[in-house]
Amino acid sequence: MSRSFRHQGRRTDAHDKRLSRRAAATGGGDGIRALLAARRGDVTLEFALIAPALLTLLLTILEVGLVLFGQASLDTATADAARLIRTGQVQLAASGQSLFTSRLCGDLSTIVPCTSVAMNVQSGASFAALDAAVAVNASGGMATTGFVPGGPGQFVVVQVSYQPDTFVPLVGPLLRAAFGSLLVSTVTFQNEAY
Repeated sequence: MSRSFRHQGRRTDAHDKRLSRRAAATGGGDGIRALLAARRGDVTLEFALIAPALLTLLLTILEVGLVLFGQASLDTATADAARLIRTGQVQLAASGQSLFTSRLCGDLSTIVPCTSVAMNVQSGASFAALDAAVAVNASGGMATTGFVPGGPGQFVVVQVSYQPDTFVPLVGPLLRAAFGSLLVSTVTFQNEAY
C-alpha cells in the first residue's frame, strides 16, 4: 500500500511502456492519448526549441563584449599616445608621427590590429577652429586623416578610428546595421608650453 502511495501522481518509464503497448494492442484509439501522456523526451524537445534563441543570445553577448573591449583598448591607446603630443615629445622628435604611431600601436590590444587603425590629428588657435566631426567614407572608415600636432599652447584634437571585424557571422552584420561599424576615440586638449 505504501508503495502505490509513493508512486501515485508520478509517471514512470514502465508506465509509459505499458501505455504504448496498450495503444499498439488496441489499434491506435488510445495511441494519441498515450503519446501525449508519455513524458520521456520532453526536456530534449524543449531544449531543441529554445537552443537557437539561447545560442543567438550568447553569440550577441560575445560580439558586443568584443566590440566594447576593442573600444576600451582604442580609448586607452589614444589617450596614452595623445599625451606625447600634449607634452611636446612628438613635436621635438625627429620623426614625431612614427613616435606617435609606435606608442599607439604598442598600447593596442591584439584584438585591434594597428594596420587597421586610421588617425586624424589637427591643431588650431582655439577649440572653435577645430572640426571634431568624423566623416565616414563609402567603405565605412574615417574619411579625413592627417597629422598636424601643433605647437606650444595650441589646441589639438586627436581622433583614432578602427573598423572592427565581425566575429560572429549571424550577429555581427545585424549589430553593424543597427549601431554602425566604426569605433572612434577622440581626445581634445591644449598643448603644454614645452
